[in-house]
Amino acid sequence: MESFRLLELLWNYLEQLPSLLALAGGIIFAIIRWKAHPKVSLVVMIALGFLLIHALVFTIVYYVVPPWFIRSYIGSENLRSVIQNVYLVLALISNSIATVGFGVLLAGIFMKRKPEALNESQTA
Repeated sequence: MESFRLLELLWNYLEQLPSLLALAGGIIFAIIRWKAHPKVSLVVMIALGFLLIHALVFTIVYYVVPPWFIRSYIGSENLRSVIQNVYLVLALISNSIATVGFGVLLAGIFMKRKPEALNESQTA
C-alpha cells in the first residue's frame, strides 16, 4: 500500500513535468542573460526559483494533508463538507503564495524599461 502512495506522488510530479521544465528553462535563460541585465536576471531567477519550490512543496502538501484530515473524519456525517473545505483552504493558500511569486516575476520582467518616446501622431 505504501509503494502505491509513493508511485502516486511520483505520478503527480510527472504530471507537473512540463511546468517544472519551463520554470527551470526560465532560470537557465536568466543565468545566460545575467551579464546583460544582472538586476532583472536576479529578480527573475528569485521569482522562478520561488515558483519552482512552490510547485514541489505543494505537490507534497496536497499528497499528505487531505488524507490526514479525511482519516480524522471517516464515519462522520459531514465528511463531504470536510473534504471540500480541506481542498478549498489548500487551494487558497497555494494560490496566495503563488501570487507572490508571479508578482515578483512581473516586477522583474518590467523593471529597468525605458519608456517609448511619443511620436507626433500619438500625441494628437
